[in-house]
Amino acid sequence: MSKIELINITKTYGNVTALDGLGFETKEGELFCLLGSSGAGKTTTLRVISGIENPDSGDILMDGNSVIDLIPKERDVAMAFESYALYPQFTVAENLSFPLEAPARKKELNAQEKQQRVKEVAELLNISDLLDRFPRELSGGQRQRVGLGRVLVRKPKIYLLDEPIAHLDAKLRHHMRGELKNIQSELGITTIYSTPDQLEALSMADTIALINHGKIEQLGTPDELFGTPENIFVATYVGDPPMNILDTSLENGNMVVGCGVEFLFPLTENNPKAVSKFEGKNNLKVGIRPKDIKLVSETSKSKHASGRVYKLDILGQTTTVSAVVGSLELKIKVSTEEAPEQDELIHLELDLKKLHFFNPKTGQRIK
Repeated sequence: MSKIELINITKTYGNVTALDGLGFETKEGELFCLLGSSGAGKTTTLRVISGIENPDSGDILMDGNSVIDLIPKERDVAMAFESYALYPQFTVAENLSFPLEAPARKKELNAQEKQQRVKEVAELLNISDLLDRFPRELSGGQRQRVGLGRVLVRKPKIYLLDEPIAHLDAKLRHHMRGELKNIQSELGITTIYSTPDQLEALSMADTIALINHGKIEQLGTPDELFGTPENIFVATYVGDPPMNILDTSLENGNMVVGCGVEFLFPLTENNPKAVSKFEGKNNLKVGIRPKDIKLVSETSKSKHASGRVYKLDILGQTTTVSAVVGSLELKIKVSTEEAPEQDELIHLELDLKKLHFFNPKTGQRIK
């Protein structure tokens, strides 16, 4: 098992800064996820680790030793590209076995062992019936599975997977999440996995680095990013639907929401003490996840606000309710059985133990 450490990596393309002092360290044998939207710097990070790109500054350590001056084949990493990168003149079987035929690894396995390894990976990715086809005869999703298989067929020090299942259909993508996690855990090979899909990251990763414009917004476990987001960006990126952010003022121990209607709730002993510094200032940001708001009756003593439903997103067993409370839009996650009707007046209770507080100027979490 190996680990990778990036130290203050900077990479620019002309006037565009792709990576801005990026730094993190993986643990041995973990699945480390780079999470971020398109253009955040995920692919550039993987290309720098693999040696395909050279950073402008910074260092990369593998097991404590710098690899910054090593060419890609000397780093012993295997990378799956989002763009497949298959050899068009080779069959699927030949594409899968190609990494095993490289001069540096050609003698590691005999012909029978190579054939068995290709068969195992093909079965895993459900492409056994495609082995005699050429890439031009495959769909986009099939090509992506072959590209992923070409990485999994060998056992390097590090796997680098760049959105490896993005083009698969929903059912197969869900299946492959579990399979990839099982493979990675079984092999014990440190894996750095990039994705824009926060649900994918939350379900698979041991550690997540949420990247935004080449910088890490938060580094931690899935529970840490979801449960204690470091800033508003993290709070609204991680979670589906995203966290509701309320503009409030703190008045006489109550948080008053500025949305044009009477809407307030009291501070509790669970709230950070630092929140009291915002007394009398109309600039406190309060976050609450849609799952932490529930529907109550009009006469309920626990009611905090009322609003009218303007949109329902039914997702099988759960429904996301979008409601207007004065000038504020709130999202509430409920079971489909409890979902209200379109345009219905609903009454809401916030779980005051599940509030998140953010500094309105910096966007950082108030601790």
